[in-house]
Amino acid sequence: MSPVQQNKLTVLVKRFLDIIRILFLAVAVIWPLTVLIIGLSMPDDPQERHADVNVFLSFHVHSDETANGLSTPEDQGELIMRGRGDLQLNNTRGRLSWYLAGAISQILLFIFLYGLLTMRKLFASLVEGNTFTEENSERLRKVGFTFIGWHLVSPLLQYFGSRIMLNDIAFNVPGIQLFPAFELNIGWLFAGFAIIVLSGILREAANLHREQSLTI
Repeated sequence: MSPVQQNKLTVLVKRFLDIIRILFLAVAVIWPLTVLIIGLSMPDDPQERHADVNVFLSFHVHSDETANGLSTPEDQGELIMRGRGDLQLNNTRGRLSWYLAGAISQILLFIFLYGLLTMRKLFASLVEGNTFTEENSERLRKVGFTFIGWHLVSPLLQYFGSRIMLNDIAFNVPGIQLFPAFELNIGWLFAGFAIIVLSGILREAANLHREQSLTI
């Protein structure tokens, strides 16, 4: 790739990050207000209070319909299916679950937004022709730590949040059991550490570039 093509690509990525930045800044303001308004508008009667909540859970499906919800009878029948993933629980009656799901999303959004803004500053510096600088090395390092932080905080929030949500929702469907799930992706954590290593390499390159400039 020629320097001209590389510069055009850098400008394109920087413009894309500008658009995404505006979008997520708007979401960061609108989302908590939306969660609050919907939560306050829920009726006081739990029987009439409904909200859809997304939760990362493990689930078991049994052939015996006595294996209801979170109960653990000795004879649950044949285990037909098991799995885990982001499940949408429709028409839940828990107001606490609604607020907690919204709070978890907001926390993760702030972590993502911090990394996004840092990445945008990095590409803005590259567009200006500042490649080998300690500032860019520090920005790349922050991106790496943000990457690691996201993939550590997210499963922890999902696990402990889902425990509270399941108690609040009191899910009870014959033959189906739901459990809190914890899933730590080692590959993504390794990618975050790799970014931090690259930031160290960039710092060394910045030091060499500064020494050569002083020599000249």
